[in-house]
Amino acid sequence: MRFGYFDNIHDPSQKRDYSDLVNEMRERARLCEEAGMDIYWLPEHHFSIWGRELLSNPLLMAADIAARTQRIRIGLGAAIIGFWHPLRLAEDLALLDHLTGGRLEIGVGRGNYALEASNLNPLADPRKPEQNLKVFLETLAIIRKALSEERFSHKGEIYQFPAPGFSADKAHTIKDPAYVDPATGELAKLSIYPRARQRPLPPMWQMVSEAHDAVRGAAGLDMGIVMWRPSIAELQLRLNIYKQAHDAACGTDIALGAKTAVVRDTFVADSEAEARRIAEEACMGSLNFANWRGPRIFLDPQENLPAETEAALKKHLTYDFVAPRALFFGTPDHVADKIVELAEATGLDHLMFKCGWPGLAHEHTVRCLKRMSEEVLPQVRQRLGARRGNSINAAE
Repeated sequence: MRFGYFDNIHDPSQKRDYSDLVNEMRERARLCEEAGMDIYWLPEHHFSIWGRELLSNPLLMAADIAARTQRIRIGLGAAIIGFWHPLRLAEDLALLDHLTGGRLEIGVGRGNYALEASNLNPLADPRKPEQNLKVFLETLAIIRKALSEERFSHKGEIYQFPAPGFSADKAHTIKDPAYVDPATGELAKLSIYPRARQRPLPPMWQMVSEAHDAVRGAAGLDMGIVMWRPSIAELQLRLNIYKQAHDAACGTDIALGAKTAVVRDTFVADSEAEARRIAEEACMGSLNFANWRGPRIFLDPQENLPAETEAALKKHLTYDFVAPRALFFGTPDHVADKIVELAEATGLDHLMFKCGWPGLAHEHTVRCLKRMSEEVLPQVRQRLGARRGNSINAAE
C-alpha cells in the first residue's frame, strides 16, 4: 500500500495573509516527504465565499511544491478539467510533468459546485449532469491525445482541433505533409510542446462519487479512481466492480485493489478523547459542509437507517456515526491498527490521509503529521511487510 496526503488552503476568518497560508502548505508538503509518503495531493476550487477552499490553481502550486521537494510525487486531486481550455490544460500538464521531474499524478474531476461552473464554463454545470459528463469526457479525450500523441486531431460535439480552415498566418505556412490535409491544404494535425515527460502518459486518476456507474466509467477509461470516505464493506464492493469493469474494457487481469485510492480523515493524539478535543469540531464541520449527499455515503452495502435517524443525519452528521465507518482518530497504535485493517481487508493501492480542515490551526496538523511520520507509518510498514513475508514463506 502506498500513502499520500490530501491538502488544501483554508482561512475561515478571511483575514490571514495568503502568503502565510502558502508557506504553511509548503511546510506540510515537506513533512509529508520526510514521512516517506508517496504522493502529495492538491485540489482545485474557486470563489470560496467562506474561506474554506482557497487553492484555485493546483498546477501552479504543484510546480512550487516540486521545486521544494525531491522525491514525493505531486498529485492533482483534482483538476476540474471542464473549467479549462483542453489544449491549454494539456500544455500546462505536459510542462508540469517536466517541472516535477516526472513526478506528476494527474487526477481529474467533473466538479460539484454550480458557483464555479457558472462562472468558468456554464457547459460544465453539475446541475446539468448529462452535459457536464459530455464536457468532461471530451476534454479528457483531448488531453490524453495531446499528451501522448506526436500529432493529433479531435472532432467532437464541443471542440474541433485543429480549428477548421487554417492554412497559413504571418509566421506559419504549413508545408509539412504530416500535418496537412492533402485534399484541402489545411492544417489537419496539431502537436503540443512539450509532450509529457512520462510516457505514454503520467498516471491518471478520476475522483469518483459513490455511484457505481462512476466507478465503472473510470475503469473503462483505464483511469485509477479516488474515492472519498466509503466504509470497508462498501469499498470492497467498489473494488470488485472496478476490477471487473477494468478487466472487461481493457483486457486485463489486474489485482483486486490495483489503481484504487481512498481518503481517510485522520488525527493522531495521546487518546481518542484528545484527538476529538482538538480536531473533531473542524473535521465534522468540514464533513457537514459537504453533506449534500447525506449519510448514505458512509453506509455499508444494503444497509438502511431508521427514517428518523437518516433525517437527523441529513441535517447534521455526528462523530459517533462517522467515526467507526470512515475516521482514523486516536492514538498512534489505534490509527496504525485501522490502517492495517483497511489494507488487509481491501488490498487497496493507495491511502490518502487528510489531517487538516477549516478552523484547525496549522500547528495541530503539523503535530499530527510528525506523529504519523514517527509513530504510525513506520509500524504500519513493518507490520504489513512482515505479514507479506510470512505469506510468501507460507506459500513456499
